Amino acid sequence: MSLVALIGQMLESGKITLSSKNKEDIEITAVNKRIDVNTKNKQFVKDLVASLREGSKNIGIAETLKEGPEMLKAARNMRGVVIEIANELKDAGVTVTLSYKGDVVATVGAQASSKIGRLVTGTKAIQINSLPKLIELGI
Repeated sequence: MSLVALIGQMLESGKITLSSKNKEDIEITAVNKRIDVNTKNKQFVKDLVASLREGSKNIGIAETLKEGPEMLKAARNMRGVVIEIANELKDAGVTVTLSYKGDVVATVGAQASSKIGRLVTGTKAIQINSLPKLIELGI
């Protein structure tokens, strides 16, 4: 069992709010093996995703294009990790939802059910609830 699934099983209830510059960025709520990550600041999420993709490098467009093949390899590897975590969450009976301003964008784990998502990801453990909002968040 992965650390993520173990933490999900141990959480009974609670709430954490992450803020920066006196502005709420993310609110995480846990209740009965269900964790909701509600993003409130779109720019915070975009910056976070960009830093993960770029490996915290501050490079220009030309350098980004040169690193395209490496970025594709990293994305493929990350996809495998996400699918593995999603399947482990499903097996552990834990659900994680990603929301944007209260609207569910994606569901991962036990309560995910998507035939279309399964064609894309290869697993029933990932459900995209709102593709436009997922794209808006830059994920």
